[in-house]
Amino acid sequence: MSKKNLQNINGYSLFELVVVMIVISILMTASMRFMGKTVDVSKTEETKIELDQLAIGIVGDEQKISGNHRIDYGYVGDIGALPSNLNNLVTDPGLATWDGPYLKDDFYASSAATESEYAIDGWGKQYTYSGGVTISSTGGSTTITRELANNSDVLLYNRVSLNIVDLDHCPPGTIDKDSVRVNLTYPNGLGSYQTDSKFPFADGFVEFDSIPIGQQTLTIVELKNNDTLYRKIYINPNSLYHADVQFPVSLWCDTTGLSSGGGGGSGGGSGNLIYVNGTGQTSGGNCDDVQFDLKNNSGSNITITSITFDWLNPTGYYKEVEIGGTEVFDNSNPRNGTGQIINFPGITITPGEIVTVDIEGFKENPTGGQKVDMTNTDMTITLSDGSIIIFNTGPCL
Repeated sequence: MSKKNLQNINGYSLFELVVVMIVISILMTASMRFMGKTVDVSKTEETKIELDQLAIGIVGDEQKISGNHRIDYGYVGDIGALPSNLNNLVTDPGLATWDGPYLKDDFYASSAATESEYAIDGWGKQYTYSGGVTISSTGGSTTITRELANNSDVLLYNRVSLNIVDLDHCPPGTIDKDSVRVNLTYPNGLGSYQTDSKFPFADGFVEFDSIPIGQQTLTIVELKNNDTLYRKIYINPNSLYHADVQFPVSLWCDTTGLSSGGGGGSGGGSGNLIYVNGTGQTSGGNCDDVQFDLKNNSGSNITITSITFDWLNPTGYYKEVEIGGTEVFDNSNPRNGTGQIINFPGITITPGEIVTVDIEGFKENPTGGQKVDMTNTDMTITLSDGSIIIFNTGPCL
């Protein structure tokens, strides 16, 4: 190569080098930002998964089903209370009913580790939890919160109700209601079990409240014959658990098929139109509707032209009455109250026929006001044929 040709080869100028360095710097900055966002998204997703696992450890997994029942209620299901801190999920706080750990083995560090992985978020910061219904991660740029429930009441204060009858679907009645003891056993939140005992109403209805979520135990004892039923019941968050419980033997019906107890929901009274045992119930958004069934127990047609409803408490006024699907009263101003007779064109009930009576829209005043809960109200029904029926309105469905 000639000396002339070598002199014509030019290198990069300082300006060109500066431009190249600026471009490389911009690309590296953009790449780092992108990688930073990717890492942040990964930590966010990791934290959300961990929060879900912590929630399952505390209140259980509603997706775990066996025999059509949820079987996993976590720490709360065993203890009957929320944990005071996250350590309670992996370390026994000294409670007899504790059945942990409530987290998978690969989720928390071994005893030789310097920190517990289950307690820190994706950024290495401790989760915030103080025994309530929220767990929070504050390690990222925004707080991530996992709610266990709307409030602690839906986990710890649920209701259980039962309707108890014998083989003939008869409730115990006023005479035998105190011979039936219902025991409900559940964890008391302090590391042991508590048993609440109650006797049903005459119509067989009994209710418990303030029951925590979980698999609880019912024992129903008929004291006169020492006949005992055992049931496992499954209490889910914010629930009213209801069950119809039937003894497999005849206990409370006499030869007429009526409860020996007489009044209340036992189907007492007199005449050819009788109350069908176990049909009394209240319904509606505020339990302001009443329903029960009548049966013609005679061998002839019975035509009724009037009906009267009597009760002591609560104070309420109904808007509408239907018998066998036929409307016999509908007036919102004024509504009817206790002891007021309703007259209507004749309704005929054939031998053995069962018709449903609906009394709807109970409110506190003849002109309206607040809805009135008619649950477990003792009512006396007088019909134009001379039949008198005494029953209890029963539970709210």
